[in-house]
Amino acid sequence: MSLLSLRMRASLKGKHVSGGERIITEEAIPEALCELLKRPREHDFLKLTLERIGEVEVLEYSLAVSSFEFASVEEARKFALEKLVEIGVPESTVRRGIQLLSEGPNPRGGNTRGAVLMDIETGERLEPDPERGVRTVRVDWRDRFKVMEHLRRQGFTERTLDALAIATKNVYCGVVAELCWSDDPDYITGYVASSKYGYVRITPLKEEGDPFGGRIYFIRREGVGDLIRCLEGKPLLIDCLPP
Repeated sequence: MSLLSLRMRASLKGKHVSGGERIITEEAIPEALCELLKRPREHDFLKLTLERIGEVEVLEYSLAVSSFEFASVEEARKFALEKLVEIGVPESTVRRGIQLLSEGPNPRGGNTRGAVLMDIETGERLEPDPERGVRTVRVDWRDRFKVMEHLRRQGFTERTLDALAIATKNVYCGVVAELCWSDDPDYITGYVASSKYGYVRITPLKEEGDPFGGRIYFIRREGVGDLIRCLEGKPLLIDCLPP
């Protein structure tokens, strides 16, 4: 199946504010373009990339979705830590990841544009460019409308749709576990994802108004180059409804 990847990245005053991707046929370009152009609420820079990606693998599997809500950030992060430890991430590594997202993972200050790759055993960062991070791209749902309607009936939004696709591809590529909360100051829900527990939404993983966030991919050091090539280069369409 030969398709195209249409990606959008928007920023305001140098800070990333919105992004999205669609894997589409040529006939669907105008509709997808209009949709992605409407997504950023405000921005002063917007970049669109249209790329022919050739053959796309179809994945008939998605992580399951569950949700948990807590009275405080401390309780929510304790729950996330416990889940990650149960998956097999050492507690010291999880605490390092939580600290990094809390302070802003960019070594120069603030948030990275992509994810942090963290050695599951040592907590060491393994991404080649810590200011950029690593991006999970070239992934989409084969029937976005059908999956979105399925998720909407459960009370979820398009944020969940996009994040679930990313988390599913991460597990496919070999990420052991993921910890994420948004750098959007107004969005306080985050998640833990893994093959063991699926996509686990957790609220609140940060306080309202907190500008820091990002993604931590807990990985094994062996084969990190192949992992990055899969995350950033392997085209994938997910063709199923999330359990």
